[in-house]
Amino acid sequence: DQSGPPSRVAPEKPAHPGSFPTRAAGKSDQEPAGCSVDFPVSVVLPAGGTGERTGLLTPKQFCSFLDRPLISYTIQGFERVSWIQCIVVVVAKENVDLMMDIIQRFQHRKVRVVTGGSTRHRSICNGVLALDDGGEEGLPVVRPKVVIIHDAVRPFVEEDFLYKITLAAKEHGAAGAIRPLVSTVIAITSEGFLDHSLERAKYRASEMPQGFTYDVIYQAYQRCSESDLEFGTECLHLALQYCGTNAKLIQGPPTLWKVTYKRDLAAAESIIKGQLPSDSLYVMCVVGLFIFL
Repeated sequence: DQSGPPSRVAPEKPAHPGSFPTRAAGKSDQEPAGCSVDFPVSVVLPAGGTGERTGLLTPKQFCSFLDRPLISYTIQGFERVSWIQCIVVVVAKENVDLMMDIIQRFQHRKVRVVTGGSTRHRSICNGVLALDDGGEEGLPVVRPKVVIIHDAVRPFVEEDFLYKITLAAKEHGAAGAIRPLVSTVIAITSEGFLDHSLERAKYRASEMPQGFTYDVIYQAYQRCSESDLEFGTECLHLALQYCGTNAKLIQGPPTLWKVTYKRDLAAAESIIKGQLPSDSLYVMCVVGLFIFL
């Protein structure tokens, strides 16, 4: 099902997110100085993955620790940002009811649940389209100027970095987070031998969040090929190839790592408990796409 009708839920009362230690000790959870946005900004969180690499029966975005599922921590991080108007969570059809239950149980606000597609790009496309359908009674939506796309399994988001991505996206049409490569990247032959290695200093790991003007990301998905929708994973590539929009790349903090394997869930739990600094486990993130600089 690639384009099932969007489903939403409006909680009866707003959330009251608890303390979430993603900032350095002593750093306020209040809006960072100078972070003022006077145009509408919304978020799309693709959360349709099956979590095969964790080896668990439950998709990792729904795995719980400290009595809260991982995706709830990610939503909580965005809810704190006063200038974000709407958070669209895109889930597989069979998980819509589960996601609605999470929203109600943890009293999340600003959130809409949309049915995803069969691939990452198809799901993100559904989320982008949902931002321009007028919303429903009780949960109105204003078409955003900028859309932030972020992984549901990257719970450690910071407002100051979201602000940088948002302003760069508004100015350049697209912007994305990057990080230095941790390991040297090599290419292998079909027989399993070394073909060549890449000069690590020239490449970066593509991370999330990424930001786009609504017009750019909407047009990119309208123009892209079926092959892109089926096999692609990089939104910045679509913006460049189909809209001629060359993204501004911004080095992000080490906290952007993605929960990918079972061990990462334990690491995230330790961070949330305050036992470990959130930047100490970046090396655990396995990155599959690189950007040549």
